[in-house]
Amino acid sequence: MELWISGTIDEVVAAAESGLAATIATNPTLIARWTADGRTLEDVVTEVTRRVEVPVYVQLHGPDVAGFLAEMAALRKISDRIFPKLVATHEGIKAAAQLAKEGMRPLVTAVCTLNQAFMAGAVGASYVAPYVGRIEDAGQDAVGLVRSIAQLYNMHGIETKIAAASVRTPVQAEASLLAGAHAIVVFYDVFQQLFESSLTQASIDGFERDWATFTFEGRADRQRISG
Repeated sequence: MELWISGTIDEVVAAAESGLAATIATNPTLIARWTADGRTLEDVVTEVTRRVEVPVYVQLHGPDVAGFLAEMAALRKISDRIFPKLVATHEGIKAAAQLAKEGMRPLVTAVCTLNQAFMAGAVGASYVAPYVGRIEDAGQDAVGLVRSIAQLYNMHGIETKIAAASVRTPVQAEASLLAGAHAIVVFYDVFQQLFESSLTQASIDGFERDWATFTFEGRADRQRISG
């Protein structure tokens, strides 16, 4: 299982440096925010890849196979830790097939149907990203789609992994993982929420009260050193 992170540059770097985020996922909306001060896509992606040691997925624009491949070639000149995201269109999946043969570990994104997931798996995409939050917004069964993709891949021995994207709440994260997602893609605020539990906090509060009732020399030594 893997946690993938999105957010501001500083947020994704912090999550990656913590050792908890296995991959950084970007999309055109996120890149537009990163470049709002006038910087180029190349500039911001270069900064991120210099600051982290994890893979960075960048969505390609294309819109045809030749365009997708040219963009990926340019990005790989920046860092060999940049990997391609491609939309689940005819041209996008054709490009994914070519990039998979080149060992580029493509992710097919904006997956909203089982047929799209089937075609991405059939061409050897490393990941598919069903849009959990957006599918639920449309009144459809997003978690059911994740479950169906997992069943289809298991049935046929497909190695493509499911990276559940557009995950907006801890509940959606849990449901996606239980349905068979290998990874969840979350923004930094949701990442922080994954740690939260009122029951855990109640236990911590009790522990703190109990800590105050006895002496621990190791703690005292640490406090003297830090002071």
